[in-house]
Amino acid sequence: MKLTTFANLDVPAGRLHRWTTTASGVAAAHATGPSENERFHLDAVADGASGWLAVTFDIDSSTVDLVAVQRAFETVLDHHEVLRAHFVTDDDGAVRRVLHAPGGLTVSAAQTVEHVDAAAAKELISSTIVEGCTASAPASHVLAALEHADTTTIVCAFDHCYVDAHSLAVIAEDFVDAYHGKDLRPAGSFLDHQAAEVDGEMSDSDARIVGWNDFLTATDWHVPEFPIDLGVAEGEFAPARIYVDTVLSAADAATFSASAAERGIRFYPALLACLAMATRDLGGPEKLPLILPVHTRRTDTWSRSVGWFVANAPLVLDASNDLVSAMRSATDALSAALPLAEVDLTTVYGTFGHRLRKARHDVFMVSYLDYRRFDGLPTMNVHHVSSDGRADTVQLWFWRDENGVHLRTRFPHTEIAATVVHTLVDDLVRIASEQLRHGHASLLTSPA
Repeated sequence: MKLTTFANLDVPAGRLHRWTTTASGVAAAHATGPSENERFHLDAVADGASGWLAVTFDIDSSTVDLVAVQRAFETVLDHHEVLRAHFVTDDDGAVRRVLHAPGGLTVSAAQTVEHVDAAAAKELISSTIVEGCTASAPASHVLAALEHADTTTIVCAFDHCYVDAHSLAVIAEDFVDAYHGKDLRPAGSFLDHQAAEVDGEMSDSDARIVGWNDFLTATDWHVPEFPIDLGVAEGEFAPARIYVDTVLSAADAATFSASAAERGIRFYPALLACLAMATRDLGGPEKLPLILPVHTRRTDTWSRSVGWFVANAPLVLDASNDLVSAMRSATDALSAALPLAEVDLTTVYGTFGHRLRKARHDVFMVSYLDYRRFDGLPTMNVHHVSSDGRADTVQLWFWRDENGVHLRTRFPHTEIAATVVHTLVDDLVRIASEQLRHGHASLLTSPA
């Protein structure tokens, strides 16, 4: 798996096919309204933000079966209920979800451009995605295929309301299974999950509310932003850019993980500790507050489900001592933070909004996803592709796959930010590598 943006995606010359998805019949009102993530996203898009995600993957054939591609996409749309839904806005401004029945979305025969050069292919795919992906109209998903050399690259794109990063991996595997005539693995409905997630109000004495209070008190009521100047004034944006690097090879990641586990240190918090130390080395604080997007697929029922299964947990990393201490602290802090993701941000803002100080539009977030659970991805040349958009702070995505651990850092496009981010990531890689080569024994021998 590779994480990139459309501007950074390599698109070759070739023979381009595009399909159109249409809805038939009447979409029925659904009792599950927009989730918190979906509401925030719809508001952001209404304010001009970009909001789609795409997945690209290869089928090992230079002449793809166009009818099989068409049917595979229809199969995926039927299999995942949320992809047959969209939102409508009533005259009073209320937003409702409506749903088409299985078979209610159909995919047209392919429209083909016999040969396009790389630049033209990229522009055609881009315009199709930008014009075609929305959650406010039915069947607004994009399907394209580009035949080149001895391979065909499939492109599936969706408004972010429908998918998260995990969803894209599921869709890639499901599509290939359907293309080859295989049955899709069972998947719970995102809409059922959302209905089950609805809880009653929390009191101010609830331990999870108290945990958010403690976090915000520690940040002096500031919503987390990256603590080092990026050359973007408050209230301003710059075009977003990304920097991608490998943190650990597959073999090194396995050694690093095993060494940490021997002393009860978890792998992801160990990476977060490296980030905290690198930020401190760059002039940042010893205590680093951030937000962790946390997946809510808590049982196997949802492991193959498509939808936006993400909540948010607050975390403060402690880099005031040595790295091993930081790793242990991060492990404990993450365990304590995970229950706080059960508090939705609407409740956080409703409880503490009068005290919060938010200088940036974006929030300093750090994500992690282990793609090794997807057995089909290693042979598919899969890319998670985000819209490019704009940024005013740093956001990071760690991911682990069969090739190791990698990091995509999104930042505002300024000369200062580029220097800061490259230095930060290089130092993080150095810290992790040095710990592996020279210090991992300390994870085994340092007192608990």
